[in-house]
Amino acid sequence: MKTVSAAVPADVKAEAAAVLAARSISMAAFVRELLTRIAARDAETLAWLDEARR
Repeated sequence: MKTVSAAVPADVKAEAAAVLAARSISMAAFVRELLTRIAARDAETLAWLDEARR
C-alpha cells in the first residue's frame, strides 16, 4: 500500500511546502487544520480524531 505522500508528485509537494513556508505554517500544522475543519462538519469523524489524540 502506498502512503499519501508517495502518491503525490515531488513537484506538487515542493510547491505546497514553499507556499506554506511563505505563510509561516508547517505541512503538519496545515494538515491538522485541514482535518479539524473537515471533522467539524462530521461528528463521527470528530469523535474519531478526539479518541485518536488520547
